[in-house]
Amino acid sequence: MRQLQIVWLLFVASLVYAEGTVDGLWEYKYWDSGKLRSCIVYDNDGKMRVKSFHRQNGTAEKIERYDIAGNKIEEGLYDEKGRLRTGIDGWALMRWWYDGLRLVAQVSYDETGKPIARRRYSEGGNLVAAQFRNDGTVDPYEEANVRMILSGKHN
Repeated sequence: MRQLQIVWLLFVASLVYAEGTVDGLWEYKYWDSGKLRSCIVYDNDGKMRVKSFHRQNGTAEKIERYDIAGNKIEEGLYDEKGRLRTGIDGWALMRWWYDGLRLVAQVSYDETGKPIARRRYSEGGNLVAAQFRNDGTVDPYEEANVRMILSGKHN
């Protein structure tokens, strides 16, 4: 199990390195059993770049990545074997894109890494476009919101 934790830490470090930063500070929390509970990775400027949450057996359950401005840019949910798993909201991985601090787009993915939905936002932060995978898994609430925006009714 210790080897799995070492592999996991190397994986997290590679994510931070891939963003062009050198690993700086690491903050760990452990379960009473001694297994890793959470890990936060900061860059050399003290900005949080990665947060991971682990089950009581030490396996990663959720990983969040942040950009240099502090915006969450990715959240992934994982099963006990380290594979993406679909969560309660119907997605396994979510990515966000920003212009400064303003959210401009988000894409949700299934457990195979294929996009489920894409959303674009206006400068005011309103949903202006949504595209869903055409396999019968459309979120009826999102569909209703898009119709409401396009019809001009904002009740």
